[in-house]
Amino acid sequence: MPLNLSNLPGGVAAARFFIAGVVLAGGLASCKNEIEAGPDTGTGYYPVAVGNSWTYAVTDTTWSQAIANGPLVSQVTPSVATVSSYKFRETITETFTDAAGRKAYRLVRAKMVPPSTAWVNDSVFVLTANDQFVALNRNNVRTVELVFPVRNEASWNLNAFNNSAADTVTNLTRQYSRVGQPYATGGGASGLPVKNYETTLTTNNTGTAAESSLLKSIGYQQVFAKGVGPVLRRRFFFAYFYLNGSTITYVPGSYFAATTRRETLIDYVVK
Repeated sequence: MPLNLSNLPGGVAAARFFIAGVVLAGGLASCKNEIEAGPDTGTGYYPVAVGNSWTYAVTDTTWSQAIANGPLVSQVTPSVATVSSYKFRETITETFTDAAGRKAYRLVRAKMVPPSTAWVNDSVFVLTANDQFVALNRNNVRTVELVFPVRNEASWNLNAFNNSAADTVTNLTRQYSRVGQPYATGGGASGLPVKNYETTLTTNNTGTAAESSLLKSIGYQQVFAKGVGPVLRRRFFFAYFYLNGSTITYVPGSYFAATTRRETLIDYVVK
C-alpha cells in the first residue's frame, strides 16, 4: 500500500522529517554491519603460531686459507672450497612467559645430515612477536628480525635488545628492501626446484653490521614471503687478504678466511 504523507501529523514538513529519520536509521544500521579494515602493517611476513614449521636445505661453504710462499703474488697457494649440505627444520613448539613477563614462543631447530633420514634436535631459540616487531633470541643474543609497519628502505637497530660491543642503540644496522616484490628461490647451481613467491620483502644488514671493503666482505640477508615466513637466509664472510710476513697481499679468489651459508625453504606448515 502506498504511504499517504497527508495523514502524517504536521503535513509535508513532518513527512520530510519522517523520511529523513528512516534514511538515517537505515544508514546507521548499515554502518554497524561494516567493519573497515585497518592498514596492513606486514605482520603476515612472519606468521608466528604454535605448530608452524619451516624446513630448509642448507649449504655451507668454507674456503681454505691462502698460503704465501714468497713476496710475489704469483707465489700464493689458492684457497680451496669445501661444501657441506644438510637440512634444518624449525618448529614453534609452545608458548611461555619470559623473564620480562612477555609472551614468547619456543622455536626448536632440528638437523638432518645425509645419508641419515633422522632429525636430531640441534638448538632452541626464542621468538617474541607482536604488532611492533619480531625478535629472535639465539645463543642469548636477542636480535630484531622485523619491525612493523614494513616500509621500503626503512632501517632499524638489529641489536636494540642486546649489549653488542660492536653496536650502539642509535646505529641503524638492518634495512628493508624490495617490499611487496616477487622473489624466486632455487634453480641454477642450487640443485633445488624453483619456487616463486608473489609478495616478499628482503632485509639486509647495514652499517656496522656489514662491511664491503678491500679487506673483507661481511653480510646477512633474509627474504620473507607473506603468509609463509623466512624463505631464504644468506650469510657470508670473506677476508680478501693473507699475510706475507708483515705485508698484506690481495689475491682474487684467495682468502685469509671465508665462509658462507645459504638456507633455502623447501617445505613449511603455517596455520
